[in-house]
Amino acid sequence: MIVSGICHPPRSSEKRDASVQLLPSGQLQLVTELGQQEWSLTELEISKPLGNLPIKVTFPGGMQFIAHDSRSLERMLGAGKSSRLHRVERNIPMIAASLAAMLVVFVLMFTHGVPWLTGALVRVMPEQVPQLVGEHVLATLDEHMLEPSALTVSQQTAISDRFSRMNTNLPPLPVQPKLVFRRWGNGPNAMALSDGSVIVFDSLVELAETSEQLDSIILHELGHIQNQHVMKSLVRSTLLSAAVAVVTGESTGLIDTFSGIGVFLVTQGYSRTAEEEADEYAAGQMVRLYGSVVPMRQMFELLNETAGSGELPEWLSTHPELESRIEGLSQ
Repeated sequence: MIVSGICHPPRSSEKRDASVQLLPSGQLQLVTELGQQEWSLTELEISKPLGNLPIKVTFPGGMQFIAHDSRSLERMLGAGKSSRLHRVERNIPMIAASLAAMLVVFVLMFTHGVPWLTGALVRVMPEQVPQLVGEHVLATLDEHMLEPSALTVSQQTAISDRFSRMNTNLPPLPVQPKLVFRRWGNGPNAMALSDGSVIVFDSLVELAETSEQLDSIILHELGHIQNQHVMKSLVRSTLLSAAVAVVTGESTGLIDTFSGIGVFLVTQGYSRTAEEEADEYAAGQMVRLYGSVVPMRQMFELLNETAGSGELPEWLSTHPELESRIEGLSQ
C-alpha cells in the first residue's frame, strides 16, 4: 500500500509531494522528488491518532510526513492500536453509553449525593454559622417585611412563659429555641430560623382560640428546628451558588448568600417532606404533652377558614393530606 501526502523539510514550512509505503522488510520507505529513503519503524516518531488530527511521521533529522488520508496511513502502520482514546472518539455507541452514564450519575448525585452532602455539612458546621444566619435573616425581615408586635406586654409574657415551660418537657433541640413576636400583614403564620428563633405573628395569636392551638403551631416550627430543616435547606440551595462562585470567582460572602436564601425560604416555605416531618414532630409532642392532637386539628381548620379572606400561609398550602394524617394520629 502506497500512501501519498506531503513532507516538510526540517525546520521549514515548505511543502513537498511525497509518499510512503511499508516494505516487506518492515521498513518505511519515503519517496520524494529528491529520491527515496528507508527507515526502521523503531527509528521513527509516529504521533498517536486523535480525533480528526492528522498523523505525523517524524524521520531522523526532523523531516515530517503528513498523509492526505490519515486513516490509510493508520491502517498501514497499525497506529490505531496504540490509542484507546482515538477508538473511543470514533465509537458512537460508546459515546452514547457514556452520556447516559453521566446522566445517571447526575441524577444519583442530585437525589442521593446532594442530600447526603447536605446532612454531612450541617452536622460539621460550626455553631456560629446558624446563629449568624438566623440573626441576618431576622434583621433583613425586620428591615423589609416585618413590623414590631402590637401584642400587649402581658400577652407576650404569658405566651413566652408557656413557651419556656413547654421547652422543659421537650427533647433537646440542636439549638436553644427562643420566641420572637412580630406583626405581618400576610396572614396568620409562624416561622422558624436557623438560630432557633420562632417568629410568632400577631395574627396567629389572634386567630388561636386556645393556648393549646397556638402551641401546636409553635411545635410545628420547633419540628423544623429539631430536624434542622432551615440549615439543610440553606446548605442545599447554597451548594450550587458555591460551585458557581468557585468557577466564576464571584466573591460574595457566604453568610450573605445564606441570608438571602434564608429570607426566601422562610417566606416561601419548605419542601413537602420537611413539612410532613415537622407535622409528625408537632403531632407527637401534642399527644405527649396534651394527650391529643385535637387542638392541632382545630387550629388547621381555623387556618383553612382564613384562606377565603386572605393569603393562606405557604407552609399550610403544601399539606393536601394534612387533616387525614392528623385524624389518623387522633384515633
